[in-house]
Parts: sequence; structure tokens; C-alpha cells
Amino acid sequence: MRLLITGGLGLLGREIARVFDGSAGIRTTDREEWDVTDPAACRREVDGFRPDAVIHCAAWTAVDRAESEPEAARILNVEGTRNVARACRERGALMVTFGTDYIFDGASPRPYREEDAANPLSVYGKTKWAAEQALREEGGDHLLVRTQWMFGPGGRNFIRTILEKARRGESLRVASDQVGCPTFSRDLAVAVRNLLGARARGTVHFSSEGETSWFGLARHVLERCGLPAARLSPARTRELPYPAPRPAYGVLSKEKYRAVTGASPRPWEEAVGEYLEMIAPEGGAR
Repeated sequence: MRLLITGGLGLLGREIARVFDGSAGIRTTDREEWDVTDPAACRREVDGFRPDAVIHCAAWTAVDRAESEPEAARILNVEGTRNVARACRERGALMVTFGTDYIFDGASPRPYREEDAANPLSVYGKTKWAAEQALREEGGDHLLVRTQWMFGPGGRNFIRTILEKARRGESLRVASDQVGCPTFSRDLAVAVRNLLGARARGTVHFSSEGETSWFGLARHVLERCGLPAARLSPARTRELPYPAPRPAYGVLSKEKYRAVTGASPRPWEEAVGEYLEMIAPEGGAR
């Protein structure tokens, strides 16, 4: 396949490019090369490269900052998605993009399925839900992969932040009342490859298997790295300085992913362990 990637320097874009390296043709772009909020630029990139699929990784991901900059988040997430989707439809290319558990309100008693009703609580969640609607309104061939709690090399993430603070001896108060599942960016990139190989379309959920809280993840990371957890304490979300509301429960069901691809996500503990070994030379694990 000829693949065109937006947001190619981000946490996910780098892994998508790595996993698909060796394809017949692949072009990775960043925001300096391709401003997805510019409709003309979107048409120019898609018409010029003539991809079979565009993997749209460019997005506003600063959850809390979106509360104070809602228009900037909306333009990038909603209009950027709409522009890329329209260019793909006009060229006949498949549009692959990514959603989030933050479109849900966290009130479900079970893992969220693809067809469950959205009710986003935050500005970020609302822009991501509006982006999904814009994608569908354009009516082109598309694959939307919803995911959550992503970590991986090549960018900031929760695990790296916890390790850095713990090594500095800082006290750590982490939310124990938000439950989800960590997702390794490398596993997500492989999942996209699997879904494309299965010719999947529509909406599919993917994360690692299992569930934990942010506090549970932090404790696991510290224990795995042989770091003292004495300064780590659980906290309720309302006690923490987060401007944006979060869903209390955001676990995503992977039933559809398994049915479509025949593959199963690995447990989050295994994925986290691989990432910690990967960053061990940087002092991340031992």
C-alpha cells in the first residue's frame, strides 16, 4: 500500500511509520510540512502523493489545555479531520484515524462497545466526538480506531513522568478513581496493520487487555523498576488540579477487534514491561 501519514513526528505517527516500513510507498509528514487545518493543503498532499490510505495521526491531545483553548482544539481535531477526510473521499483513498475513550462519560458498568452512546465530559472529548461525526458526514471509506491511555517511545507520557518524578524523590498523588487500560503505541500500530490486512472499516476499539487505575499503573511501574513507592499515594480526581473532567471508567471492549482480525491484545502489564525494558538505558528501568 501507498501510505500517507499526518502527525508523523508524534507518539503514534513514529510507530505507524516504523511498522509499515517497507511498504510500496510511504510518506510521513509533520505539521510544518502539512497543515491539516488548511483544506487546500490537504488536497495538495493527497493529490500529489496519490496514497491508497491516509493514516491521520495529527491531533490536539492536550486534554487540560483544551479547556482554556477550546477553539484551537476544535480547529485541529474537528476541521483538520474533516479536511483530510474530504481530500481522501475526493481521491478515493481510505481514511484511517483515531478516537478516544474520552467521548464516553464513564458511567458504564462494563467495557465500552463501539456502538455505545457518546456523552463526552470535557472540551477535548467533545472535539474528538465532533471529529468522528465530521469523518462520517464526509461519507468516504474510513477506519476509526478508538484507543486510550497511550504510552511509548518518542514522546511524553504518564509512565515516563512518574519515573522522572520518583527518581527526583518527589511525592506522587495519582488518581485511583479513574479506570482504563494502558496502550503501547507500538501495539496500536501493529493493530492498525492487522485491521488493514483484514480490510476492516467503520469503528473498532483497541487497547491492551485488562484494566487498572492511574494509581495502579504508577505503582506497577515503580515496583517493576525497583523504585520505592513510599511517596506514592492514591487520590480522588476531584482532589487533583485537573481542569478537564475525566470519565471514571473508560475501559474499551476488544471483542470486535478480536473477531475482525483473529488477534488478541496482550495484557497491559506485558506491554508496559516491554516499554520499560526499551527505555532502561535512559534510566527508566533496571
